[in-house]
Amino acid sequence: MKKGLGVVFLAAFVLFIYIWLCGFSSCTNPLSQPKGDPGNMVMTACTACHDTQRICDALGKKDKDAWAQTVNRMVEKGAALDKDSVPRVVDFFTSLQAGSQPICKKMITY
Repeated sequence: MKKGLGVVFLAAFVLFIYIWLCGFSSCTNPLSQPKGDPGNMVMTACTACHDTQRICDALGKKDKDAWAQTVNRMVEKGAALDKDSVPRVVDFFTSLQAGSQPICKKMITY
């Protein structure tokens, strides 16, 4: 009976590790790099690891150099953007005003 319980726990542990690793693969898989316009790249690559509220909070506050530093840091941490896409994404962020859609979601008020 104890041996069977140990096998169940081992299987559950292996399954947990597998699911955990698969959950982070979108942050580090270079083959899943988004293509197309910078807005699409942002909505795909950036939201693989966090929601857009973090970006929205910084719109209109960071200049081009600060955005370049942020985007490069995210690429180093595994964001699925190739180095050639970084300037386009930086320019995209720099061009957006605070509250810009679709980065900043509209708040529903009642």
